[in-house]
Formats: sequence, structure tokens, C-alpha cells
Amino acid sequence: MGAPRAIALCKCFSGALEYQAGNWEEAETVLAESIKLYRELGAASGEALAWQRLGVIQTARGQFEEAMDSFREGLEVADRAMMRAHCQIRLFASMIRNRLLAGDLKTAEEYFKLGLEMSVRHGNCVTCDALFLPAVVSLQLAKGNIQEAEEYCQKLESAVDKYGSSMWVAMANQSRGEVLAAQGLLEDALEKYDKAYKIYQQVGHNYEAARCLSAIADLLDTKDASVEDEQAVIIREQAQTIFERLGAVYPV
Repeated sequence: MGAPRAIALCKCFSGALEYQAGNWEEAETVLAESIKLYRELGAASGEALAWQRLGVIQTARGQFEEAMDSFREGLEVADRAMMRAHCQIRLFASMIRNRLLAGDLKTAEEYFKLGLEMSVRHGNCVTCDALFLPAVVSLQLAKGNIQEAEEYCQKLESAVDKYGSSMWVAMANQSRGEVLAAQGLLEDALEKYDKAYKIYQQVGHNYEAARCLSAIADLLDTKDASVEDEQAVIIREQAQTIFERLGAVYPV
């Protein structure tokens, strides 16, 4: 039919699916095409979300500064979008994750505050919270704020209990695993990460599945730091194989 808005939406959605499946070259290509079409249409919300998804891929590749450029483009576009708050909260969540992986806690904290302010000002959105809260949990744990991480994790679990898709359930289990590990409850953490890993496998999200495997290997090593656990070695090799195939940074 040649409907450009529909084509832009399909390319943006396709980019998200290709990223999830691990086809990152294809994902970047269709997201770039989506951005171009949305820009020509003046559709700011769609363009902002396409920039966010592109930045997520670049972050996973370890292209931290390139990703931040994409996120900033997204924020600039989102400022004139009808769904401004929704776009910006998702961008801030991705920027927090980027800065955490880059080891820049100070800037990650700044984006957390901006995202929180936006959420309070415009009201909570369950979908936005499901994307924002896991990054916040990781940030609080990186800062050593276990109690704050626990509180945000509970908010995430509450949202997931009411509305959660399989992907949200996986994210909630992953975040709970992070908190339990920080609390020293290693067996419980392993159980949560294993649940998250299995769901990510089922839905075909290879990158997040590999992140869970990496965390499981680390926990197994922590349980018995005096010896090199054979199971941990095998699991870590599985994770590394996936990361290398994807072209992702390792470890994450």
C-alpha cells in the first residue's frame, strides 16, 4: 500500500525483534530506516523510540559513546513528541544502563533523577516502569544501596504481577536475582536467575539469556571461591559463546 507511517512502525518493531533474536546488523539497518521515515513524516514519538532501540544495541556492543549520541538524539526529538514523557523515561532507563556498563555511576544517577522526576510529573505508566525500574535496581545496587534496590524491585514485581508479559516476568526475576545476590542469599539468587534465563530462552532473547548465564556463573564461583567450580566454567563458556556470536561486550 506504500503507507510510510505503517512502514516506519513495522521497521521499528522489526528492529526490536531482530535485536531480541540476536540479528544485530539487521536490527541496526531497519532501525536506521525507521528513523529516516519517521523524521520525514515529522513523527517525533516514533523517531525517539527508534533512536532508543538503536542505542540499546550500541550499548550491548560496547559502543557506549555512540549509544549516548543516539539517546541524546532521541531526547531532542522526544521533546516535541506527543508521548514526550513515555519516550523520555525509556530513554533515561537505557541511558542509566549505558552509564552503568561504562562505569560512570555519577552520570547514571543524574539520568535516574531525571527519569524519576518525569515519572512523578506525568504519572506512572506500567510499561515505562517495567523498563525503568530494572535499571534503577541495578544502579542502586552499584551504589551499595541495597534497601533502596529492594524497594524498587518490589515496585517492579508489583507491576509485573498485575500486567506482566513473559518478558516482564523475566526482567523481574533477573532484578530480584541481583538483589538477592547483594543480600548474600546466593541459592535464592541462583533460582531467580535460572527462572529468568529459561524465560529469555523461551522468548528467544539471546542477549539477556547470556547475561543471566554470566550472573549464574559468578554466583557459583562466589559460593565456593576456594575452588574453580566446573559447572561455573561450563556456564561461563556458554555465556561467552553467545556474547561473541552477538558481538556483545563481555562480561556485562
